Amino acid sequence: MDLYITIIGLILGFFLLVKGAEEMVRTAIQIAMKFNMPNSVIGATFIGFGTSAPELFASSGAALNGNLSLGIGNIIGSNIANSLVAISVLYLALNKDFNKKLKLNNTSSIWMVFATIIFVSFYLMLKEFPLFLGIGLLGLVIFVTYKLVTEEAVDQEDLLIEEKDYVGLRAIASLTATIFGSTLVVNNAVSLAEYFNISSIIIGVTVVALGTSLPEVAGTIAAAKMKNPDIVFGNIFGSNLFNIALVGGVSVSIAPGIIESDVTTEMIIMLIASLIVILLSKTTVKKSYLIGLTALISYSVFIYTLF
Repeated sequence: MDLYITIIGLILGFFLLVKGAEEMVRTAIQIAMKFNMPNSVIGATFIGFGTSAPELFASSGAALNGNLSLGIGNIIGSNIANSLVAISVLYLALNKDFNKKLKLNNTSSIWMVFATIIFVSFYLMLKEFPLFLGIGLLGLVIFVTYKLVTEEAVDQEDLLIEEKDYVGLRAIASLTATIFGSTLVVNNAVSLAEYFNISSIIIGVTVVALGTSLPEVAGTIAAAKMKNPDIVFGNIFGSNLFNIALVGGVSVSIAPGIIESDVTTEMIIMLIASLIVILLSKTTVKKSYLIGLTALISYSVFIYTLF
């Protein structure tokens, strides 16, 4: 009976995630239009932060319980999922006739790489996560957020989005639905994993990470349907940045120290995946089964090697 309840909870969580993320993209575009801000900046701030909220809740909750390993695993797994799964979905979901050279703001991608290099380097050198790293990461996210929201606005191309009323209310409602849906997915996925006796470290890097990355995937589908891949790349850059700087900063500040398992390989894969996304954002974006399937297979192989 408990297993059936868990599965129902998962299905409900998926529904709220998809619908919430789709409405989140729509309101984000309207906000971008109203304030004349670049789509990539909106993706890196409103959507990037909003879709990182599940990681923040999951990782900080784990840290408060003294389980920094689960929190760090969630950050690493989420960033890898963001980079590979979201990109796979984008290139597979785009219309065949879509062909566009993106005009992206470089601020979020630059800071994403910087934060990732700092995060990875400290771990490779110290094999632990000291308190000053957590505090430094929190300072970084405050500074970068300020830089992003004060970027000079650029001209917008026509956005394929229907104007609707109550933008602020819909933004809050969609964000709430996305967070609640992700929470349902994560909690029930963890219960499912424990039911089948899967270890906690694997849960952190796989089940929890993939569950908390579902808003990015759902948002990618919505953005691809609306022919706005710049939102997707901005979302990935912003979400990965917030995952490391905000989620990592909070988690390490709460419970600094050593984690139970070596994650050197996973850290390097996370960095490489982030760099690949940046390279793809500099090319002409169009439907590509080669890129989409390669990214999906790469993520599948990564998950397989963990078991």
